[in-house]
This record gives sequence, structure tokens and C-alpha cells, in this order.
Amino acid sequence: MRKTETHLFHSYDFHRESSLTPTRFLFNNAKHLRLQSEKNWRIYETLEEDTRAVKARIAFHVKAVDAVSPFSAPFGFLEIYKKINTGELNSFFSFIEDDLKTRGVKRIYLKSYPEAYDKNVSLMDGVLKKLHYSSRQEVSSIIQVDHTPFEKKIKASELQKLRKAVPVFSFATVHSDRAKEIYSFIDACREEKNQSLSMSFSELKKVIAEFPGNFFFYRVFDASGTAAAAIVIKTSSEILYTFYYAHARRFDKVSPMVFLISKLYEVAYHEGIEMIDLGTSMVNGKVNRSLLHFKTSIGGQSSRKLIFEKELV
Repeated sequence: MRKTETHLFHSYDFHRESSLTPTRFLFNNAKHLRLQSEKNWRIYETLEEDTRAVKARIAFHVKAVDAVSPFSAPFGFLEIYKKINTGELNSFFSFIEDDLKTRGVKRIYLKSYPEAYDKNVSLMDGVLKKLHYSSRQEVSSIIQVDHTPFEKKIKASELQKLRKAVPVFSFATVHSDRAKEIYSFIDACREEKNQSLSMSFSELKKVIAEFPGNFFFYRVFDASGTAAAAIVIKTSSEILYTFYYAHARRFDKVSPMVFLISKLYEVAYHEGIEMIDLGTSMVNGKVNRSLLHFKTSIGGQSSRKLIFEKELV
């Protein structure tokens, strides 16, 4: 623990899940960190001096000369719980860098959640740039869930497809004991496009077992079988993240994905969810324009997802 004239910083090795107080986002949850890696976690916190309440926290996986956040997840990054200014954040990251240097770290890598999740991403962007972090960005697409009907958020071309799909398809929630069926369908759809999934089913199954209340499975179907499916993660109390989703090529002309997202929007609205994260539109480090266009057409608003790196000297 380090105390300055105005700030109190704390760091520790993460050994026990009980040592980490609740986080905002699932991927920074103590159990999820443990699934990413059993060991080598270093936690940094800035605290309120009088109450010792955590104002901000970040978890780094430290191995050899690299410190990364996350180790194996869509994002890690700093979670901010209480009001904090740029001066404190600057001092906090200087504290973090000093500590990491003593552990032999020479490179820091940070991947943020989409900026739409929390306006503090912009604040952190400014702080880290002043500390000489290089940055690049991915583009995520977020559908804001509110009183506006989904049909009024999408472009006319997609509305026309949706109206054609409504009498053709049905939508259903699938129980988690059929997770492999949904995974296999999506995997097969990806193979049709010469794409692959980032996790094997055995890896995904372990995460689902730890967080059964955060994973949801959906399918769209007609009399001939499944047309589209999605695996959705509740990454916080306000956000649904469409982790994997796809449709079978034989249904290209009737666009079951628009129908699926429309139903997911209804689910989110009734559950009090504030946004649906459609994920990034990046392929091999570049924006896939056709994919981004589709997400924009179905109501997605572009949101930066920043990646920061720094060489420590």
C-alpha cells in the first residue's frame, strides 16, 4: 500500500476469490479471472482514505515481461466505482508501472470495454496518452434498448426483411442443457464461411458452469429446422453481449438474423437491459465494412473499444 498526500493506492497478488470485492463486469469477476488463468494475477486499487472503499480497480495477468488486462477475455481494463479525477488516475498508473517494473515487467497491454459501457473510457484515454501509451481501436456496435420499438431503429431495407421473416420463423429460448446443440449449429455456420470460433465447447462449458445465470441460448427456426442461433452473455446488470451468433447459409435470402435480434431486443426491454453489444466488426485487425454496415442497419451505434500498449523503461 502506498499513501501520497492525497491518494491511497493498494496492490496485492490475487490468491483467494473472496479477497476481490464485486466487480461491474463479468470478465473482471474473481471467478472469471481464475478461469482465464489459475495464477499470476496482480490486483491494483485506489482507495478512499477514510473508508478504504475501492474507487477503481484493475487486474493484470503478469508473466515473464508482460502484464496484460485481460489475459483471455473480450476485455479487462480499469473499473471505476466512485468519482475520480485525472490527477489521481495519473498517479495511480505511475504507481502501477513502478510496481510492475519491480516484478520484471517490460510491456503493458490493456483492452477496454466499449466506450458506450462507461464514459470513463474517454477519461482513461486522455490519461494513458499523457503517460505515453500507444493506442489503437476496434469498432463495437451497441443497440441502445429503450422505449423506441426495434422496428423504428433499423433501416428500411432491414425492416422489409423483418416483415417477411415474421410469418416464416419462430423464436425460442433454449435451455442450457442444449448448449452444445446451439454451439455446434453456430460452429457449422461459421465453417460455411471458412471461419472458426474462438473457444472450443469444452472451454465454453467451463465458463457456463461457473456462471449459469449469465449465459442464454436462443434459436430461430421454421418447419425445416434451425435457421439462426445465438449465445448471449449478461456481462453486467445492464448489458447483453451477443458472444456468438450465426445463421445457416440456406436462409440467406430470408435474413433470420434480423428476426433474432428483434426478439432479443424484446427480451432485453422486458428484462430492464439498457444495451445489446453486437460485438466488434474486426477481422484480422481491420474493420469488416460489410459486417459493420449490417450492424449499423439493425440499429447498432458505433462505439470505440480501445487497446493500449506501453514499453516500460
